Amino acid sequence: MIKIEIEKRNERIIYFEISGHANFKEYGQDIICSAVSSVSQMTLNGLIEILKLKKLKYTEKEGYIVCDLEKSGLTDEEYERADILTQSMFSYLKEIARQYGKYVNLKIREV
Repeated sequence: MIKIEIEKRNERIIYFEISGHANFKEYGQDIICSAVSSVSQMTLNGLIEILKLKKLKYTEKEGYIVCDLEKSGLTDEEYERADILTQSMFSYLKEIARQYGKYVNLKIREV
């Protein structure tokens, strides 16, 4: 099962962690893993390469991504720009969790 944890403060995503595998199909055929991996990688790459958030606190390895925006020392302007990417990712992940709840567990925490 893919486990997704999202932390929000005042509707702003301040942290996300994605781990595990869906085991929907065999490796290379798993559309759920592919979808979650693609959107999370795209978001992380956008934060780093497009928005150039050089102080971004994140870890990325096989089957695991964590990004702590709150501990990254972002300015208000950087947060506003990051919101576009993180909220888009969140919207997509909510829909995947809705459609494939047997394979994806999404936890949202308001802190």
